[in-house]
Amino acid sequence: MAGERAVAIASAYIGWVMDGYDALLVTPILPLLGSLFFPGQYSNLGGLSTLVATLVMRPLGSVVMGYVGDRAGRRVGLMATTLGYSLSALAIALMPPYVSIGAAAPAAVLALRAIQGVFLGGEWGPGTSMIMEWSRWRGEISSAFAQTGYPLGALAASLVYSAMSASMGPAFSDFGWRIYMATGALAAALAFALRRRSVESPLWRKPRRNPLAAVFLESSADLVKAVAMTTGLFLVYYSTYLIYSQYLRYMGLAELTPLVMTASTAAAVVSVFLGGVLSLAVGHRAVFVGSLAAALAFAPYALMLNPSAASLVVLAFLENFAMGLVPYLLARRFGVEQRATGLGVAYNWGLLIGGWAPLLVGLFGSMPVGMVAVMAAGVAVAAAGAISLR
Repeated sequence: MAGERAVAIASAYIGWVMDGYDALLVTPILPLLGSLFFPGQYSNLGGLSTLVATLVMRPLGSVVMGYVGDRAGRRVGLMATTLGYSLSALAIALMPPYVSIGAAAPAAVLALRAIQGVFLGGEWGPGTSMIMEWSRWRGEISSAFAQTGYPLGALAASLVYSAMSASMGPAFSDFGWRIYMATGALAAALAFALRRRSVESPLWRKPRRNPLAAVFLESSADLVKAVAMTTGLFLVYYSTYLIYSQYLRYMGLAELTPLVMTASTAAAVVSVFLGGVLSLAVGHRAVFVGSLAAALAFAPYALMLNPSAASLVVLAFLENFAMGLVPYLLARRFGVEQRATGLGVAYNWGLLIGGWAPLLVGLFGSMPVGMVAVMAAGVAVAAAGAISLR
């Protein structure tokens, strides 16, 4: 039983690592993807569109694969997500450029990134449910452990990119990026191998009613509150920590980008887990709301008064405590028969809305002012959603 538990938890956890890995896998090579697969005048827009294609398809994946995870089992849903993601990642790594196949190149790349979005969006609901249902730890600790996977994957991608781009030099733009993209498929293949050995969640039973009806009709009020909470969190992250690279260029501190992004992501791994630990002592709502309030109070200093590597890392550390409690808060509201669907929809629909925060920041004349303003709105929305989820 202990061995089955370890394999099941590891197989679900590595999928969330894979999701974080993909998030930072594509980001540093967006300009390169744009120049390779899109016509010259559309290269910048094309590169960004590969990111958007994945983002907008995640909600669909959360519905489809969440339904599969509730109806056919967590393990079945997780095997499907890793297989779909790994094959599409490998296909992108092998795709001929625009100069070779013309308009078929951008069409194919966008289609493959959209497919990745479906399967990545379907990962969180069944995977988090599997960890929460197999773990013997307190719910807050299981939740925090599950959430460390994403920043850990992002950290791994950052380190792999830095190592490969530095060691390969100009060759990285020629063919090295293809090897770099293929590493995402290798990570998914490892997850698939573990999931083939895994056994089903001990709590899962075939639901007596349609999980989609249970989530969207019977639990609609809880779903709205949950989406508000996750939307607020992603407004916070996408207006600060996740756009540090753009902020540093804006402030004329681009040379700090590798250090700040790597250190901030490492700090996020620690604070996400500490969020679960601290909640055992002072309560999950106190940690959730208190850490976001502390981050917001510190943000003007970090972003306006003293924009240094140290202050930006501290800001990322403070605002990530709350993320560790998201699975715990959501699992309390969505029962076993609808959990994969409810968790996946709440998380990914919030990501779809909150992920547009960089555009909102851009509406302000000053980027630091815009970052603090959007962050403040996100903190208010996230806190209201979390408090209302009783």
